[in-house]
Amino acid sequence: MPSARDSALAGATSFQAHAGRTTPASRYFDREFQEIELARVFRRAWTVAGPASKVSEPGAHFVLDELGESILVIRDDQGQVRAFHNTCRHRGTRLACKPGRAPHLRCPYHGWIYSHDGRLREVPEGGGFENLNRAALDLLPVRAEVWAGQVWINLDPTAPALAETLGGIDREVAHYQLDEMEPIQEKIWELEVNWKTVLDNATEYYHAPVVHNQTIDAHVSTRPELVTYGDHTRQTLPIAPYEWRRWIDARTSRRGPYTGKQLECIHKYLIFPNTLMNVLPYHLTTFQTFPIAPDRCRFRYVFFKRRGARGLEWLRAYGTWLASRYILREDFAILDLFQQGVRTGRTTEHVFHKYESAILHHQRALDRWTAEA
Repeated sequence: MPSARDSALAGATSFQAHAGRTTPASRYFDREFQEIELARVFRRAWTVAGPASKVSEPGAHFVLDELGESILVIRDDQGQVRAFHNTCRHRGTRLACKPGRAPHLRCPYHGWIYSHDGRLREVPEGGGFENLNRAALDLLPVRAEVWAGQVWINLDPTAPALAETLGGIDREVAHYQLDEMEPIQEKIWELEVNWKTVLDNATEYYHAPVVHNQTIDAHVSTRPELVTYGDHTRQTLPIAPYEWRRWIDARTSRRGPYTGKQLECIHKYLIFPNTLMNVLPYHLTTFQTFPIAPDRCRFRYVFFKRRGARGLEWLRAYGTWLASRYILREDFAILDLFQQGVRTGRTTEHVFHKYESAILHHQRALDRWTAEA
């Protein structure tokens, strides 16, 4: 795998070459293209099901209902995180609807019981079935791995392991010990925009002087640095580089060691196709978007602080969370206007500024994944 330095050099070169390139605007409202995205991208790529802290103990579980699927995530009695299709093998009844913890999984319809590792354990009045092959009726597994404090799933049983797809990002962020992060807030919005619209906005800086002129742009003069890792990107942007911030950094950044750049900047990792991680020593934010319709998506926002944060570290995490929510309000208003305009079809192509290069990289990855085999 290429080193982070090699990736950075490759990214700098490729994005100079891509500046000014275009993509079809129809990708933000075309139903046929979204069907292709669902089949060739979302059913083959790794995506986050939810924070691993939701399944911290054996029997703890939660459900992800997206992409026309219902996935049950659970920690088994040996401490392994597993995922299964959330459907009883008897007649397909949904096993769980909300997060919880239970000694076993019991179908609410006819009482079939499964262990935490998905094995069928009990069939009430089993003698009433003719030639029931119980060994073939365990829950249907889904690929699941834990990384960066998140449970990642993949609907493709033949997909490469998660680490093989990350291009070295896992090694780059290892010292942050993101598994120590715990949610301050997890919120889900249903937005009247295409799933890519939210991610595009979160990874381009060209809009900041207009949309965020009183917030982000008022305190940041440096433009982002962009690095590529295969299908993924990282953008690094200084955050209000004032002397008082350096004083706070030194007192709120556990773990490490961190470079000055890691302390002073926000590091935005877009993990293809739909997961954005804003990584800092003292907190973590994740954005995810899931398509519902060509012009509608579900946006999952989770803001994390480090477990055990006290005093100034605690105050900083909660203060940044409040600032994050305010900036989201600024973005939501402009996202609606974008989608309302693009769905008319009057703009047929999108042309990208150099500060929108992360969008173009994401679109080129979509080109590869959606191409005919």
